[in-house]
Amino acid sequence: MGRPTLQFLGAAQSVTGSKFLLRAAGHEVLVDCGLFQGKKKLRRRNWTDLPMDPAKVDAVLLTHAHIDHTGSLPRLLRQGYRGKVFCTPATQELLEVMLPDSGRIQENDAEYANKKGSSRHRPALPLYTEADALAALRHLEPVGYRKEVEVAPGIRATFHPSGHILGAAFIELAFDGRRVVFSGDIGSYDRIVMDGPDDLPPNVDYVLTESTYGGRSQASPSVQDQLRDHIKPVLENGGIVIIPAFAIGRTTLLLYHLHQLQVRGEIADVPVYVDSPMATDAVTIYCKYGDEHNLKVDLLRSSEDCPIRARTTHLVRKSSESRKLNRHPGPAVIISSSGMITGGRVLHHVKHHAPNAKNLILLAGYQAYGTRGRRLLEGAKTIRMYGRDVPVRAKVASIRGLSAHGDCDDMIAWLKSAPTPPKKTFLVHGEADALQEMGARVSRELGYAHHTPDYMETVEL
Repeated sequence: MGRPTLQFLGAAQSVTGSKFLLRAAGHEVLVDCGLFQGKKKLRRRNWTDLPMDPAKVDAVLLTHAHIDHTGSLPRLLRQGYRGKVFCTPATQELLEVMLPDSGRIQENDAEYANKKGSSRHRPALPLYTEADALAALRHLEPVGYRKEVEVAPGIRATFHPSGHILGAAFIELAFDGRRVVFSGDIGSYDRIVMDGPDDLPPNVDYVLTESTYGGRSQASPSVQDQLRDHIKPVLENGGIVIIPAFAIGRTTLLLYHLHQLQVRGEIADVPVYVDSPMATDAVTIYCKYGDEHNLKVDLLRSSEDCPIRARTTHLVRKSSESRKLNRHPGPAVIISSSGMITGGRVLHHVKHHAPNAKNLILLAGYQAYGTRGRRLLEGAKTIRMYGRDVPVRAKVASIRGLSAHGDCDDMIAWLKSAPTPPKKTFLVHGEADALQEMGARVSRELGYAHHTPDYMETVEL
């Protein structure tokens, strides 16, 4: 059968598209099945076939629910995969919300592009549909934390809490006398919501570790101070604050901070619109799995309908209600996904409100290269949307401290938690400068052997 191999099908020399194919014991296991986001050359990879027969893959394992780790799953099943998809129970519940939403967004974006003639493709097609996503959900197999399960003959998996978002795990695979850990995304040891990650288990031979923040620390002023300082003058001037935010985790945390500011009277009780049905559903799931995070019960029970929310929250579900927000005179706060302005309802809000100098686009997390959020962060005066250049006269700002990713200090601490050093550490899920900085710190502070794989590279284990 030969030596086990690991192929890097995504999140190699890039942040998104997480996919890692293990071939061992005569079987194939895919860890993560994410969408590529950001630059066009990355997004094009979503349409290419993977270098294996999906029907011959024995199992898929998901570290957590974010779309850059799960969003290609419906396409994989449409191409012939018929096995189980292992994940934690909370990840399963989040995916029951997120995957159909992703399919709807792709269908809606294709429909809008065809209506406006803004796509080079005639007709524009969705990568997959809501029906494809619903079919994928039937393959989910929930696995509890810290419980070893055989996912293919001779290959055993254990999911350990990673502290990133609800249900997130780093995955330990044992096979042929070897142990490999796939970090997924690792959270911080000091965050207001999620518990910190588990220590690495003993006798690990190889670790794949995310490098999103590279050599950088995320030490920053209070999130609430940053929010107040950015949005208070805009609201007092009657402006609209647009906050692109990921529906899972980030929106919940923003609502918590806005609530605290309103309670203390530091910002006015202006309308706060959450234009994301998925975010509303996610709050309920966060409450159900309260033992996985740090929020106190009294905060979770502040409202029967939406336990974590600002005092003036309005939950927007219907697309017709979403469109009405484009005519809102202000002041108001609109929180909508996606967090990097790559798709979803936030596109329409940015398109309509970016040309007005009274308004503010407040970025609330990491912005990958090639995304609209990154271009705004770098000072773009126009932004390409739906086939035309939209002028950006609104103020653009960003706040730190809301990321669900741990910074480099957290990653070094997590790697250092291994009872014995791994034979090799593979640096993934990062951009070029971040990977280089992460590698320098791993060498300098830990003395671990490490390698930064290329996209599609295969290594022997």
